[in-house]
Amino acid sequence: MRREGIILIGGNTLESSISELESELEKLETCKESLEKEIEDLLVQETRYSDIFKNSAAAIWKEDFSEAYSILERFPCNSKSEYCSYLTDNPDKLHNLIKKIKILDINNSTISLLGGKNKEEIFQSLDKLFIEESFDVFIGQFAAIATGELYYECETVGRKLDGSFFHVLLTAFFPDKSGKTAFITMMDITDRIEKEKQQQELLLETREQKKIAEMLMDITFALSSKTRQSDILDIILGQIENFVSYDSANIMLLKEGKLSVIGHRGYENFGAESFMSEFETEITTRGAIKNFLENSQVQIIEDTETYPGWERFPQTSYIKSALAIPIEWQGNIIGLLNIDSIHKKHFSEKDVEKLKILCHGAAVFLNRASLFGQISLEIEKSRSTELVLRNSLQEKESLLQEIHHRVKNNLTIIIALINLQSTKFTNPRETELFEELNHRVHSIALVHEKLYENRDISSIDFHNYTHDLLDPLETVQIIKSSIKIEMDIPENIYFEMDILIPLGLILNELITNSMKYAFDESGGEVLITLKEKNNSYTLSVKDTGKGFPEEVLKDKKSNLGLILVRSLAEQIKGNLLLYNNNGAGITISFVLPEVRSGKE
Repeated sequence: MRREGIILIGGNTLESSISELESELEKLETCKESLEKEIEDLLVQETRYSDIFKNSAAAIWKEDFSEAYSILERFPCNSKSEYCSYLTDNPDKLHNLIKKIKILDINNSTISLLGGKNKEEIFQSLDKLFIEESFDVFIGQFAAIATGELYYECETVGRKLDGSFFHVLLTAFFPDKSGKTAFITMMDITDRIEKEKQQQELLLETREQKKIAEMLMDITFALSSKTRQSDILDIILGQIENFVSYDSANIMLLKEGKLSVIGHRGYENFGAESFMSEFETEITTRGAIKNFLENSQVQIIEDTETYPGWERFPQTSYIKSALAIPIEWQGNIIGLLNIDSIHKKHFSEKDVEKLKILCHGAAVFLNRASLFGQISLEIEKSRSTELVLRNSLQEKESLLQEIHHRVKNNLTIIIALINLQSTKFTNPRETELFEELNHRVHSIALVHEKLYENRDISSIDFHNYTHDLLDPLETVQIIKSSIKIEMDIPENIYFEMDILIPLGLILNELITNSMKYAFDESGGEVLITLKEKNNSYTLSVKDTGKGFPEEVLKDKKSNLGLILVRSLAEQIKGNLLLYNNNGAGITISFVLPEVRSGKE
């Protein structure tokens, strides 16, 4: 059927079809414009990303992990720890995975960090950059990718093109969980690691200084009650090994142009004990020794076989290195401390600094022993006849008083040395340790001061001594004004020096311990009593503070002060008892064979 102007096609008019086509064309044109806009935006974003990647201050790698990921999926692992263990146990599989990684790009910061000129140089030198230490990093990355993590971070060591090593903070970012692409950033943290290392070394040095200070206190207390040279030498030689490791050691005294060994240790292990016991040398015939002594030099002999001034003896052929330090008293060299080792280059300047402090103390106490030895010899000679003793009694008493005066001065020098040493420390605990040491040395010096001042140079009134001993401790009450110290000690009870020094040290320790640990801000009292019955004495120190901890009462834990109190109580053969009764209490009971309860 035909109508004018209209053609029927499949039931639709041509005019309608054309209209629909035109509509579709308009839609396509709109889509085209939208796609062109999206493409333009993507190009802008890509340009921005490229600029950020290229110019970032952080070193960035863009890597393709797709091949490695497909291999990881086939491993018999379900967790991150299982992947780490599996790769650690199968290094061949790990190396194969590393080879599958493709480096897509690196930025300028990466080139600069690794010391390269361009990307090509870096890509051609990848085998130089990977080191054994970095394999753990790959294990961590592969385990993170396999378990779908987005980030992985660790610290490791890297290597530059010139072969130098540096510390790295490495961060891996996986944008999706397909495991195909990763961005790796590296930050050079070498400066931070070095600073941490320096801080650790400083901490170790501080702990070492604290340890040395504590050991010096122990040595000082041990030496304070010794007057015989042999006892002093035993303590000094025994304590050297706490400062420096050695195989043999000796102390030589200089007298009338000769150096003679007066004490030694360790030579018996090499069959040289008899030789060393009788060894002495004329310094006038030994040019190296004479120069060494005249210039107060410390001598570190790293190799005895090549050192020209070393005199060789068959008995001491085992010595491969040695260290010699002068022992000086009042500006004059009085002897030498020598230590030996069977190893070459065994001693260092640090060893010298440690032993110098010990040598200063040795000089003080050896000089004191010499003084006591001299006076003992004089007293022994004076006993030859009663007439000589009577005629020279006053002279000898004056001389002994002078000895006590000198000993007191020597201990004052020790206190000054301790104060000088304490200025080098900034730690409050270290300063406190040196203050405690000062109180202890003061208690010993006070005995010699009293003996110097008294007409009776053999014993001291304990009542008066205790009052004077408390003076420095009571000064602390200016700060702790709420702490009161009361004393109930009868007058005219006299003790000799061998008893008085330990008792003085004990009182010092107990009172100091109470003032440090017993009280809170409300304060309290410390009561000191001494009772006597039939030559049996009981010294008691009782406070109204917190009391002893249970572990102290059960003798499972003690501070340095209580350890010293126990040792000093044993020295006077006393019985020590700790208890709690509305505060902490300590009693020490001791018996004297001959006790003077009054003046004759």
